[in-house]
Amino acid sequence: MINKTINRLLVICCMIALWSSPVIAQDVWNLEKCINHAMQNNIDIQQGRLSIEQANISNKEATQSRYPSLNASTNFGLNFGRTIDPTNNEFITQSFFSNGISLNSNITLYNSGRINNTIKQSEIDQESANYSAKQSERDIALIVANSYLNILFAEENLKNAIAQQSLNTEQYNQVQSLIKAGVRPANELLDLEAQIARGEQSVITQQNTVMISKLNLKQLLLLDPGYQITLERPSDADILSDADVITFDDIYTSALSSQPGIRAAELDVRSAELGEKIAKSSLYPSVSLGGTLQTNYSNQGRKLDGFNVGSKDESVLIDGMPSVITTPTVSAILADNPYINQIDENISYGFGLGVNIPIYNNYQVKAGMERARLNTMSSALNVQRQKNTLKTNVQQALADAQAASKSYQAAKKSRDAQLAAYNNATKQYDLGAINSFDFVNSRALLDNSEISLIIAKYDYLFKAKVVDFYMGRPITLK
Repeated sequence: MINKTINRLLVICCMIALWSSPVIAQDVWNLEKCINHAMQNNIDIQQGRLSIEQANISNKEATQSRYPSLNASTNFGLNFGRTIDPTNNEFITQSFFSNGISLNSNITLYNSGRINNTIKQSEIDQESANYSAKQSERDIALIVANSYLNILFAEENLKNAIAQQSLNTEQYNQVQSLIKAGVRPANELLDLEAQIARGEQSVITQQNTVMISKLNLKQLLLLDPGYQITLERPSDADILSDADVITFDDIYTSALSSQPGIRAAELDVRSAELGEKIAKSSLYPSVSLGGTLQTNYSNQGRKLDGFNVGSKDESVLIDGMPSVITTPTVSAILADNPYINQIDENISYGFGLGVNIPIYNNYQVKAGMERARLNTMSSALNVQRQKNTLKTNVQQALADAQAASKSYQAAKKSRDAQLAAYNNATKQYDLGAINSFDFVNSRALLDNSEISLIIAKYDYLFKAKVVDFYMGRPITLK
C-alpha cells in the first residue's frame, strides 16, 4: 500500500517539477516588464491619461476664448399672403421664396479678468491631471510588485515542499531497507507514512497557491488566464534595505516631494482659488464688440431692364372747343434679378459695442461665489487629509520594514539552529539513539523554520519596497 502511495507521490512530484521547469516554452517576465505592461494596459491608468487629454482640451478652449468668434448662418423661407419682401422692404401679396445669409463676429473686450483666470485655472488643472496620472502609475507599480512577490513566495514554498517530500521518500526507503534487514522495528514506518501523506497534501496545496497567485497577476496585467508566464527570480543574496538606519523625517520629507498625489492636491487648491476669482468676476460689467455682415435674396426681386417710350392722347376742351393733347409716356421694363446679383446688391454690415451690467440675478452670482469659496476650503482640507494619511502610512511602512527586518534575521538564525539540530538528530537516528517519532519531530521543526524563513524573507522584501515607494525610488528587485 505504501509503495503505491510513494509511486503516486513520485509521479506527482515529477509532474510538478516539469510544470515548473523553465524548459517549457514560456515568456520570462521580470518585475520591470510586469510594471511596464501594467502601465500600458491598466484601465485606471488609461482613464488617468484620458483625464489628461480632457484637461488639455479645456486648456485649449480657455486659450481660444481670447480671440474673436466667427459664425455663418443662412435661412430659407417660403411666404404666402401679404408680407414684406426682404429685398426691397415693400409689402407684397404674392407668394415668394427668400434666402438670407449672414456672418457674425464677437469678441470680449473686458470681463474683469475672467478669461485670464480661466486660462490660468485650466493650466493648473492640466498639471494636476498629469500628477494624478503619475500617482496612479506608482500605485499600480506597488500593487504589481506585491502580486509579483506573492508568486515568488508561493513558488519558493512549492519548491521547499517538493524538496521536503523528496527527502521524506528517501528516508522512508532507507528505514524500509533497515526494517527488512532486521535493524529497525516495522512500526517505525507509521510516523514516516503520516509525514509522507502530510507532505503530499502540502505539495498539492502549494501548487494551487502558485496557480492562484499567477492568475491574480495575469488578471492585474489583463493577460489571458491561459497565458503561460514564468517570473524572473531575484538573486539569493541577502536583502539590503536602509529601513534600520533611515528616519521617519527622511522618509516623510521625501514622500512629500515625491508622491505626485500630494502635488496634485496642492494644485487643486490653487485651481479652486482661481475659481473664486472667476466667480467674483460675474459681479462686474463686461464689454464686448460685435459685427454683422448680411445679405438677402427673393425670387420676387426685379431689376430695371430698360424703358418703354410712347405717347398718350387725351381729349380736352379748349375755349369750348374739343381738342386732343398728346403727351409722351415712359414706363420701366423690369426683369428677374439673378441670385448672385441680389446677394451682391443687398449686402449690409454693421458693428456694435455691448455692455452688460449685472444688477440682480436671483442670487446666482452670490451662490456661485459661495460655492467657489467652499470648494477652496474643501480642497485645502483634502491636502491636509492626504498629508495626514501619508504621515500615517510612512510611519506604518517604516515600523513594518524595521519589524520585518528583525523577523527576517531571527528567522535565519532559527532556521540555522533547526538545521543543526536536525543534522544532529539524523546522526542519532542512524545510530539508534532516538526513535522515529523524535526524528520526525525534529524534521517538522526544521520544515516549520524553513517556511517561517520564506515568509519572513518575502514579507521583509515587500516592506522594503514600500519604503522605497515612499522614498520615490523605482519599484525594482535589483
